[in-house]
Amino acid sequence: MSSSVSVDHIAKYSESKGRSNESIESEPTNPDVESQLTEETFKVDEIDSENSNASMGYSPSDREDIGTNNKPKKYNEKHTDEESQTAEERFKEYNADSENTASSNSTDDDSQGSEIVTDSTPPKSAAATTHGKSPTRLQQMYLTQDWWTLWIGLLSFILAVAITFIVPLEGGGSSRIKYIVPQPMRWNSNPLEAWDLYSIVGTILMLGMFLGFYLLSLVAMGKLTITNPGKAYAKGFVALCVVAIIAFWIGTQSWCKKNGLGYAIWSIIIGMIIGNSPLTSGDRLKNVKLTAKYGEYFIKCSLVLLAVEFSILGELGLPAIAVAWGASPITLVSSYLIGTRLFKMKTIPALLMATGATWCGASAISAIAAVVNAPNNETVVCIGIVAAGTVIFTFAQPYFALLVGMDHSVAGAWIGGSIDQTGNVIASAAIISDEATEIAGIVKIILNSGLGILATLVALWWQTRASEGQKKEFSWLFLWDKFPKFVLGYFICSGILTIIIGQGIPEGEALQFAVHSMSRWWFSIAFVALGISTNLKELYKNSKSTGVIKLYLVSNSIDIVLSFFAAWIFFG
Repeated sequence: MSSSVSVDHIAKYSESKGRSNESIESEPTNPDVESQLTEETFKVDEIDSENSNASMGYSPSDREDIGTNNKPKKYNEKHTDEESQTAEERFKEYNADSENTASSNSTDDDSQGSEIVTDSTPPKSAAATTHGKSPTRLQQMYLTQDWWTLWIGLLSFILAVAITFIVPLEGGGSSRIKYIVPQPMRWNSNPLEAWDLYSIVGTILMLGMFLGFYLLSLVAMGKLTITNPGKAYAKGFVALCVVAIIAFWIGTQSWCKKNGLGYAIWSIIIGMIIGNSPLTSGDRLKNVKLTAKYGEYFIKCSLVLLAVEFSILGELGLPAIAVAWGASPITLVSSYLIGTRLFKMKTIPALLMATGATWCGASAISAIAAVVNAPNNETVVCIGIVAAGTVIFTFAQPYFALLVGMDHSVAGAWIGGSIDQTGNVIASAAIISDEATEIAGIVKIILNSGLGILATLVALWWQTRASEGQKKEFSWLFLWDKFPKFVLGYFICSGILTIIIGQGIPEGEALQFAVHSMSRWWFSIAFVALGISTNLKELYKNSKSTGVIKLYLVSNSIDIVLSFFAAWIFFG
């Protein structure tokens, strides 16, 4: 054996192995890195012994059956007669292979373009690649997170359908239809009013099904490792569910619900308190923090369930459609251009804030963040600012309308087109009259129904936009690869929902409530996870440095003015 190989490289291997052992104890294992270290270990051990296969107790062909974390298949194919080569020659060829693989991986990373990796981004699975090669499109359907958001969303939709058609609707009245999916009900002064036997047992069983869906996806994607087994993920997910139940419970209190302090804001607040408390610093709540890194993943699952009945667009009339889809797109584009060109903001925070301020708040921000792979901290910043501003405008706009004597139908359309989040729209318009409430709700429903179309258009633009002065060549296959699969699930669920509701059966109305309630549960779990994984100090810095507060004020002002003129033209 050549000394020039053994001394230097074994020393480097020892140092890297020591560093990797330390990192494994302090943070979750990255399967890609783990695979690379394993291959390096095998190579150096091979150099250290001319008869490495005999010393290890198995032949190169045996290693093929062990798994993706061991020696690449191409190495065995190229070295059918290893004993005829010196250790140094084999090591040089391995280095050449490594450089080629690194170059290939670098090219793959560059081609993805829009993917942004943050500290809170879950590690990619070793199963998602095959010896350094990207999985085929068929393999992607069961190996990648993008596809599993679709599968979990569809499984949750099937669960909602099953609950709707199995649970008897007779005898429960309108409350049984509204709360067909187990959840805390609205309460005033006594918190126990929110629960009955059905909601308690049903919530436990339903969230248990959610846990099963989540673990199934982790197994399929190859996320489970020795250091992070399924038990660790299960404990973390159960903890997130407990916090989500508490947030949901508080958010259904009458005063909180009326004033726009629903489950979303409480989920984020409680999550932030847990994640930034000195009591949870370091390795404390390790399993919770591990699972919390999948906050964006849970959001994508919930977005599949924001399904709407397609026929509603034809039933609600042209005026409501004109207000909803006329003013908001203009405001979104103009706000984005102001943010990026006038305020010199980065693309992603400007896009998130422009969307959240002009479309439908947290849901829109979450959908677009999923499309462009926005960092979690930027997503949380935008959601927090929009939620806080929405509470203020929920009361400011209706009282202004009453003060100036605005026509109630105009006021309702104005509020429906400019105030974020459906609950806040209804609470705001209810201050004026029932007529205003009905029109505001219609306009808001139409606006929400366009979220899937908006996400599709943003996905198309995001993948074909100019990059470093070079416009990307358009490819339908490339667009399909980058197309967020949760949007596909959204359209599938909307189509099924439209067919069932069109039958005119009682279960149709109940299914609407069931699907949206299921979505809120996933949203609540996701917002808790985002809150836990958010660093408040960094959040404060980002909110000041990125200019999102300034852009929110400008975007919302434009939205208010354009929505008013549209409402005045079509409803005045």
